[in-house]
Amino acid sequence: MKTNKLFLSSLILFLTMGSAANAQLRFGVRGEVGLNTPSFSKDVIKVENLNSFRLGPTVEFMLPVVNFGVEGAILYSNDRMNVKGLSEEGIQKVSNHYLDVPVNLKYKIGFILPVKAYFAGGPYARFLVASDNFTWETIKDKVEAKNFEAGVNLGAGVELFSRLAVGANYGIRMTDNYSVNEPKWTDAFNGKKGSWSLTATVYF
Repeated sequence: MKTNKLFLSSLILFLTMGSAANAQLRFGVRGEVGLNTPSFSKDVIKVENLNSFRLGPTVEFMLPVVNFGVEGAILYSNDRMNVKGLSEEGIQKVSNHYLDVPVNLKYKIGFILPVKAYFAGGPYARFLVASDNFTWETIKDKVEAKNFEAGVNLGAGVELFSRLAVGANYGIRMTDNYSVNEPKWTDAFNGKKGSWSLTATVYF
């Protein structure tokens, strides 16, 4: 009995060490483009999220035997939006700059070479680097971008030739990204909790 337990323990240790020894650590560059999202309005304010993009280095650590691993990145992010509908003041264009830090668990499924499918999910954090100030007297002291945002990413896609990965990502905000002192404007600035984006990563 002890011999069987020792053999089983040794086998598990061997497989674990073998997987770790064959683990693949690689680096790349990741880009992400946000898809246009529907407008959402509240009273006289209308906020339109027109576009966003992210770019930066990424690292992936995979265990080939189980096709399971972790992927993390540090991305420069630029979010742009238009605010309109306040009297005759026209359109206010606002651009916010962030550092995004997503960390995802990743699972791959091999198909016909050289194609693999992947599924990923995990938390992300965003840190505000710079933000355009509102110039309208009506809202400039009542709406301000928050310094920190957090949420969850869910993504899927395909990997080609072990070099290029393309896919879609759905981000779910768990916090508000604007501090709003006027309750009637809360839905306009913080009403959209989820967003879609297209991603592409080139590995070295």
